[in-house]
Amino acid sequence: MKKGQSVTSFYVESLLLVVVFVCILLALTSVFGLGRRESVKAGFLTNAVTLAQNAADGFFLEEAEDNGEKETRYAADMTPDPAGEFLVRVEWRKDGDMIRGEVTVFRGEDTLYTLPLARYTGEVGA
Repeated sequence: MKKGQSVTSFYVESLLLVVVFVCILLALTSVFGLGRRESVKAGFLTNAVTLAQNAADGFFLEEAEDNGEKETRYAADMTPDPAGEFLVRVEWRKDGDMIRGEVTVFRGEDTLYTLPLARYTGEVGA
């Protein structure tokens, strides 16, 4: 093999190695970026589930009217805030001896989580 040919081969192989390295780097960056977005969405869902559970506990502890709706806003740190990014809506209606409803948690226009509710209001043991 001539000396010029071996130098050219070295440059071509080096160039191919750099191209492969850049492609791997781009693929890993894409994967980690997608993982970050999914992690943020999971955090929002976790907050939504916690807010819905808290609202359901409050619903079961309060004496509810036959039909109604209650809305509360929460900030990202899960504290009540009139301008918060999470909206928790509790809706209920009387259905015989049951009060049925649902808790829905929104972030902006997106529904993050919905939790159905039911409470027996008749006499126990009758």
